[in-house]
Amino acid sequence: MAMKKMVFALCAALVFLSVVTVCDAQSDAKARLKAMKPKDYPTEPIVFVVVYPAGGGMDVTARMLAKYVEKYIDNRVVVENRTGGTGLVGHTYLTTQAKNDGYTVGILAGSYFWLDDLLRSQGKWSYKNMEALAYINEDPNTWIVSTEGPFKDKSLKEVIEVAKQKPDTVKVAVGVETSSQFLVEDVEMITGAKFTKVPFQGGAPAVVAMLGGHIEIAGYYYNEYKSHLEAGKVKVIGQAGGDRASYLPNVPTFNEVLGVNHILWTVWRYAAVPKGVPADRAKYLEEAILTALRDPDCIQDFEKIGSKVGVKFLDAKQTGQEVEKQYKAFREFFIKKGRIAK
Repeated sequence: MAMKKMVFALCAALVFLSVVTVCDAQSDAKARLKAMKPKDYPTEPIVFVVVYPAGGGMDVTARMLAKYVEKYIDNRVVVENRTGGTGLVGHTYLTTQAKNDGYTVGILAGSYFWLDDLLRSQGKWSYKNMEALAYINEDPNTWIVSTEGPFKDKSLKEVIEVAKQKPDTVKVAVGVETSSQFLVEDVEMITGAKFTKVPFQGGAPAVVAMLGGHIEIAGYYYNEYKSHLEAGKVKVIGQAGGDRASYLPNVPTFNEVLGVNHILWTVWRYAAVPKGVPADRAKYLEEAILTALRDPDCIQDFEKIGSKVGVKFLDAKQTGQEVEKQYKAFREFFIKKGRIAK
């Protein structure tokens, strides 16, 4: 009995110390941000702009992040949805109309932002009109197959080989003019395989169709099939990020399997401000966002919604470098496809 009491007391002490440590870290972070706070800023709410409707993945990400940034800067952070044109309206607003005073922050899905720049901006704006603050997180496009379907025992390499040997016999669900479609086209260009692309409005109906045997592959995001994966109904055979996602550590990337390094069909989320925001305000926002992303409660809350933050941290400079790398890869892909001029 005495030993049990001692163990209980020790555990309680460790929990207390961990709580104290976290509280101290949060207090230090608040003090650091207070010390670097620019003069007369912020004096009004900071607006996180999302270019997609409320309730979607980007909106949920922005609202969660806003909650924790607000915690550390003691200033309101609100989310505004600038929707229309499948993101084009919001992207145009951020790059050409939003003030560069530090009160507007774009929460961007890199791949879709760059697609609009390359294919739909008509030269009226560029991704360079936004300056990166910090990387948030990413979700790679993935290929899944049914655990009761014809590819249940096949690897990504073997599936691609089937599409090479028997062109157009492998049906893949895609969203029209989305990363899922472009991923298939990328694989076709690299390997010479030929898939039949079947359009779907979203991941949920595509997964249902795959489980019903109407298509062989669904190309969508983790949250869209997570419950089916946990139930053992689907198998993930490939992911289209630069690195393996932390929640899919045993699934190879397309780059690994195909021996390339340019396949980056992901929802790569980052925060950015209109070009020309005063340096001290941009730095303050950068530090506030990175501090929020390091908060253990923030990391836990994101996990509850099936997302991951805190896996890696990229500051403004590092995020900007990654933006340039990924934009270049996108541009080269569309040049090869003949969609844009060199």
